[in-house]
Amino acid sequence: MPSIPVAGTAGGGDPWTGAYAQLRADYRFNQNLTGSVEAVHYQVGSTLRNAGGRDSNYFRAELKVAW
Repeated sequence: MPSIPVAGTAGGGDPWTGAYAQLRADYRFNQNLTGSVEAVHYQVGSTLRNAGGRDSNYFRAELKVAW
């Protein structure tokens, strides 16, 4: 994650920005087909929450075919 300043947080607040959790599973179905699923949760810290930030979630599913 890049270091981008957030308006209204300079010079104050908690330096802890949040916590990131990720769960990922990969599976090889056969020689030509693989798949993966991924779920991510980011919980913002109090300084970002007070500046209007909120927790976020992300889910991804992928299939790859190779020949």
